[in-house]
Amino acid sequence: MKRRFALSVGAVVTLLVASHALATDATTRQNDLGAGPIVTHGTTCLVANRTHGGTACPEPPVLTAGDTAEQIANRLERAWFFVDMQDFDKARAETKLALAIDPKDAKARLLSARLALTVGDVAGAEADLAIARKQDPDDPEVRATYAYWLQKRGADLESLREFEAVILKHPQHRFAREQRATLFMRLGRYSDALKDYNFIVEDNPPNSNSLVWRSEAFLALGKPESAVADLSAAIKLEPNAFLLLAARADAYAKAGLGELALRDYDAVLTMNGGTPLYAMFDNDRAKLLAKRANVYENMKRFDDAARDMVTAITLGGVPAILRTQVLLRRSGFSEVPLDGSDSPALRRALAACFGLDVCFQGIMRAI
Repeated sequence: MKRRFALSVGAVVTLLVASHALATDATTRQNDLGAGPIVTHGTTCLVANRTHGGTACPEPPVLTAGDTAEQIANRLERAWFFVDMQDFDKARAETKLALAIDPKDAKARLLSARLALTVGDVAGAEADLAIARKQDPDDPEVRATYAYWLQKRGADLESLREFEAVILKHPQHRFAREQRATLFMRLGRYSDALKDYNFIVEDNPPNSNSLVWRSEAFLALGKPESAVADLSAAIKLEPNAFLLLAARADAYAKAGLGELALRDYDAVLTMNGGTPLYAMFDNDRAKLLAKRANVYENMKRFDDAARDMVTAITLGGVPAILRTQVLLRRSGFSEVPLDGSDSPALRRALAACFGLDVCFQGIMRAI
């Protein structure tokens, strides 16, 4: 029987999606989906202004003349500039100034709500959305943002109904599709989530995020080979994203393709003269080592599995080694010392432990 390690591919996917915020775009607005919280990106102006590399971007001047529409447009332009600079306090201040000029301006009101969601001000978003929904209850961006707000309040079913209403009238609404798929995954409706991800992947230019999300749906449906195909396509788009390799290794392992899983795990865990090729936290490296050990164990390569497990446990320091030694003692390996250090006895016990299901699972939980 194949054993599954506790860290899901979803955890790796989360890290991967977060890492995409480091990509540099001309402006945040360039890839903005128009609803929900604003996804931050490294922008040309942010990089230039923080690193002093290249030409710094000047703050747009305040318009002192012009009609109401022009003054509001100027304030919103300044708000988006501060979004690019990831200074959300100033961005929100600009939207407030825009609304002071005209409280009924729909664009300023929606941006104010979205900025509130971006910084976690759920109450502020609620106040803005209440006004926006009265002004234009059928606006798809307002409804989709309200649906996201409902998620933040834990009202998943109500949120789902709102997203479905938006998609019914606007089937190509990207944000609503993504969020509905997320809700379907959370509710265990994996086939429904897959339909949305299929639509997103097929209706838009190739995007590694959407491919990764769809791969997670395939895994949930027990289709690891399809997940591998999507992750391979994502790797072609981002060949230097090592977390994609880690995710594909997980998918290979779940497909029972141990040698291919090892190839990807090996690439991610490569050491160059004692220095990791890819920088990551020790706990993340330990989890990947334990997952590779799981593959070794399924292939009956117990010595290799023991080596990875010792390395993984050692990354946790003396407490992790002691926990493992205690677990091994309780599993009948009385020769293992309780000293918090690596030893031949510890490695022999670990290799033998992998043949015992209860022992193996206990060691996995010790990582």
